[in-house]
Amino acid sequence: MDWTTFDGNPEVIRLSASLLDRREGDCGDFAAIKARPQLRPQRYEKRRYTPWADFPLGLVMSALDALEFSGDDIDDAIDKVISGSRDPVHPGAVAWIRHACHTYQEVAESLATQLAAEGVNVRPERNPRIVQGGRSVAEWRSLTAWGRWYVSTDGSYVEFRRLRMRHPFGSADAASTLAAAYIAGAGDPLVDHRELYTAIPVPVRKTGADPQRIRVVEIGLTTGADRVLLDATPERIRNEYSTTVRPAATRLLMGGERIPGKDCADCKTCVTCNTLAVAPGLLGLADRGTHRRTWSITTSRYYEICPAQAHLRELRLPGEWDSSMAVQRGRDVHRWLEAAHGRGIQCTLADLPAVDADDCGIADNLMERADYHQARSYLIQHLHVCPLRGPGAITEVRPEPKIAAYDPTADVVVLANPDLLRRVDGRLVYREQKTSAVSRGITTENALSVVPQLALAVCLIAAGVFGEPDGLVELEQLHPDYAEPVLEFDTADPEIVAAARAVIHQRTQSWHRDVTFGTIPGWWCQSCPVSRWCPEASAGSVTTFDPATGEVLPARGALDIRTEAVADMVAEPEIDDEPPF
Repeated sequence: MDWTTFDGNPEVIRLSASLLDRREGDCGDFAAIKARPQLRPQRYEKRRYTPWADFPLGLVMSALDALEFSGDDIDDAIDKVISGSRDPVHPGAVAWIRHACHTYQEVAESLATQLAAEGVNVRPERNPRIVQGGRSVAEWRSLTAWGRWYVSTDGSYVEFRRLRMRHPFGSADAASTLAAAYIAGAGDPLVDHRELYTAIPVPVRKTGADPQRIRVVEIGLTTGADRVLLDATPERIRNEYSTTVRPAATRLLMGGERIPGKDCADCKTCVTCNTLAVAPGLLGLADRGTHRRTWSITTSRYYEICPAQAHLRELRLPGEWDSSMAVQRGRDVHRWLEAAHGRGIQCTLADLPAVDADDCGIADNLMERADYHQARSYLIQHLHVCPLRGPGAITEVRPEPKIAAYDPTADVVVLANPDLLRRVDGRLVYREQKTSAVSRGITTENALSVVPQLALAVCLIAAGVFGEPDGLVELEQLHPDYAEPVLEFDTADPEIVAAARAVIHQRTQSWHRDVTFGTIPGWWCQSCPVSRWCPEASAGSVTTFDPATGEVLPARGALDIRTEAVADMVAEPEIDDEPPF
């Protein structure tokens, strides 16, 4: 990382333990920059904030503070926090916050009972702990952990509780877990939690006690599950900190490859990053909206179904997903194609052995035999339209790449995940792929609207995100008995580009200015993953979508865009994507 391209002091570091939870494929520089609070890009940019409460987990923490330190009744504490919020809180978020607070209270009482049976009585500690040091305020290091702290009456036992929005999924050997444990054993509580982000050094209170036992616990605020990740002595934790956390922190703080993606909207260098493609007017919006945000076709689909659903997903409220044949099949087909195309060669029948074969090749590393049985008929049809079969010279094959572009006119970071990028005789070709048991009636005339990924692909190419504004967009449609002819959209055709831009503009204009995210109840509430938190969820009957299989029923007349959006959402798997706290 070249710090000379920034203003400010890169030698002041404030590292949160959870920042160590970076995943493969994340931007290498984002965390290194975020951990340096005094660093700023040379091009000044005033940050704009959301006009609504966008961190429900923080409101949960505030309510629990009122419960544990002010003695408030839990519901009174919640009401006080919600009514006192600087920004409006969506009713769906309020429902989750209330559930989360009651869940935590029950889990905390259970944990206290278990500890009491061991002879350990704990009390909550209001201010977080910190490990800090340095040669001067100009060269300072601090390590913090965001969560709830508990200590025994004699100070010999310290417990850190990390809150997960859904369920626990950390591990004992994770750098973030060991870092939190190290802070519990070697850190000191702050005098005033409000000085954590302002003072150097942060004033702390010396406890006068040396902990003998450290515990790190994760609590799932939706499921009510708790998991003890680590229960150890300070000596063991110090050793593991030296061998695991210190090297991980060093690598993180050095930075690495810049990879544009979901971090870009929150990065201080968004408008100056030379890796993030800049595409003014990409979304066709005339103003900068409410604040810098991230948008994708997934965002659009949720919003198309119901603005409230889109908002609650943007807040990362945990959803409930029902598995279906379509979900599993679509996932398996995409994974198989990604692995097969990653070889850079054409798919052949030899790649798809019979299900009862001793060796099923690519599939054996990706899925169970029963799932392969469901996916194989679709993959066999793919052989007829495999994008690597030619004609033409095929180069630069990239299966499932992550694409990001910044539209400064709208102040939006746009994300896309093509199923495959390649060049044919030097020209870019962007392919999307769909599987369904029956034909959805997608044609050249309606494809840009029904499959908005295609419209976005056209706009990305035409905006020069991949270099030259010339390329081809394809749609591959697979069914168990046949593959439909591949649909093509040439970005050299101004009418196609205009039609694609109209689709993307229509899908972004309302979302871009929305600040209330109202509900639109209907039959689609049955498949809404966050309907549990929605006070207006409907139980209407499904007429065009089969929730048992995840399939769209045979089309009757014009395609229903909302039905298509619901089908696509059901077919996308849920992942643990917790906020970094």
